[in-house]
Amino acid sequence: MYRLKMSSNEIAVEKEIAHIKRKVEEMGLELRYISAMLQSSQGPDFRRPEMFDMLRDEARQKAEGRLDAGMAKRCEMRPECRQRFMELLDENLRLLDRPRIAEEDIERQSEKLASLRSMAASGGCEECFREVGSIFQDQTELMHQLQLYRSRDEVRDSIEVMPEATVVRDILEPLSNPQRMLIMKALSRSQRSFTELSSITNLRGGNLLFHLQRLTGTGMVFQRGGHGEYALTQKGQRSLEAVSDLYIRTSVAEQQGTAVINDHERAPMSARTE
Repeated sequence: MYRLKMSSNEIAVEKEIAHIKRKVEEMGLELRYISAMLQSSQGPDFRRPEMFDMLRDEARQKAEGRLDAGMAKRCEMRPECRQRFMELLDENLRLLDRPRIAEEDIERQSEKLASLRSMAASGGCEECFREVGSIFQDQTELMHQLQLYRSRDEVRDSIEVMPEATVVRDILEPLSNPQRMLIMKALSRSQRSFTELSSITNLRGGNLLFHLQRLTGTGMVFQRGGHGEYALTQKGQRSLEAVSDLYIRTSVAEQQGTAVINDHERAPMSARTE
C-alpha cells in the first residue's frame, strides 16, 4: 500500500512539473514575441493597431486552448462556465484598444471574476477558477509588458522621477499650441504634404514651417526623405493618444463632479444636514 501511495504521489508530482514546464515555455515564447514586436515598433512606419490586433488574437486562442485543457471535463456546467469565462477574458483583451489601462479597469474585471466565483458551487469549481485566474493574470501581465497598464505605485514612482523641464520643453510646449494640435490631429489619420497641411490649418509659408519645425525638432513629427510628406512619429502618436485619454478622463470627472454638486443642491435642506 505504501509503495502504491508513493507511486501515486510521484505521478502527481511529475504531472505538476510537466505543467509548470509548459507554463514556463509559454511565458518565454510570449515574452520573446512581445520583445520582438516592441523592437520592431521603434520605426516610424510602425502600425500600433495591427500589432495589438495580432497580440489580442494570439492571446484569445491561447485562452481558449487553456480553458479546454484546464477546465474540469466531467461537469454539466462546463459549457456555460466556459462561455462566461471567455466573455470576461475577451473584455480584458478589448482593453488593449485603449491608449492606457488604469488600475480601476483591472480591479473592475477582477470584481467580475470574483462575482462569478461567488455564484459557483462550493468546493467543486476550484480547478476551473484556478485556470481562468491564471489566464487572467497572464493577460494582465501582457498589458504590463506592452506598457499599457501600470499600478498606482508604479505611476507614483514615475511621477517622482519625472524631469520637469524636459517634459515641458519636449512634450507639453509643442502640444500647447492650437495650430500644432490641429497638425497632429491631421497627421494621426494619414501622412500629409506641406500643401495639404497649409489647407487644413490656413497657415501659409513661414508660419506653417515654424510650427512644423517645432514639431519635428521635438520628435513629434518627421518628414520623409527631408522633402516628402509629414507623418507622426511613435512619440507623436503616443503623445496625442495620451492627450486624448486625459481629455476624456478629465471631462468625465468634471461631469461626475457637476452631477454630485447638482444633486446636493437639489436635496432638501433637512437631508443636507442629516
